[in-house]
Amino acid sequence: MNSSIKIHEIVEKDLKGSVFIVGFPSVGLIGTITANFLINTLKLEQIGIVDSVKFPAITIIKNGEPHNPLRIYSGEQICNDGTCNQVTVCVSEFTPPAEMAKELVNELTDWAVEKGCAKIISAEGFSISSKDGGDDNDVYGIASTEGARPWIEEAKVKPFTFGTIGGITGAFLNEGKIRNLNVLGLLAEVSENVPDARAAANVIKAIDELLLAIELDPKPLLKEAETIEEEVQNVQKQAPPEVSASVSRYIG
Repeated sequence: MNSSIKIHEIVEKDLKGSVFIVGFPSVGLIGTITANFLINTLKLEQIGIVDSVKFPAITIIKNGEPHNPLRIYSGEQICNDGTCNQVTVCVSEFTPPAEMAKELVNELTDWAVEKGCAKIISAEGFSISSKDGGDDNDVYGIASTEGARPWIEEAKVKPFTFGTIGGITGAFLNEGKIRNLNVLGLLAEVSENVPDARAAANVIKAIDELLLAIELDPKPLLKEAETIEEEVQNVQKQAPPEVSASVSRYIG
């Protein structure tokens, strides 16, 4: 059965060994804020468009230029003290229909494998209540394979041990498990379902710990994340409402 999802490469780039980071809207817009921060800070170039006849007919206008709401960016390899990393980012400013999550993740995973990406990181937010005691925007990590498990400690985040993860991140983790691919889900606590720049900043710090060759300046991080938060929130207000991804954690 042919997929309705098409990935159009507009720039040919060698991505072998790169880290594929995925950011979709969810609670707190963590994934989208994180992805946009990386694109802006690392000055990544748009290399692809992901489209489907089932996606909403909207375009995102930035600096007077139309952009597809689901895009892929990448940059050149960065090396520092003998360690090298290249970042490829897939960013979405709308939530795909829930019934398309598995198909979309399958197509993105196929593409990442074909391009030679070495690891996949998916950023997500999840709601907490005040009774859970989580008021510090803690970040949790869950890995798809034994080989990816050390990344949780390397990223200096807490292990996510019991619960459920839905949507794009959940589908990527399942796909990684099936294919024996290294996938890391980074999940940030969000106290309210509103854009949360501070929680996104904590996810970005975790990614920075993993990408030792790429030094993200922590000083303007929160200010930049807050600016992106405002931009993304404006886009979300104008986009058709969709079902958000969901994460729940068992406390005990």
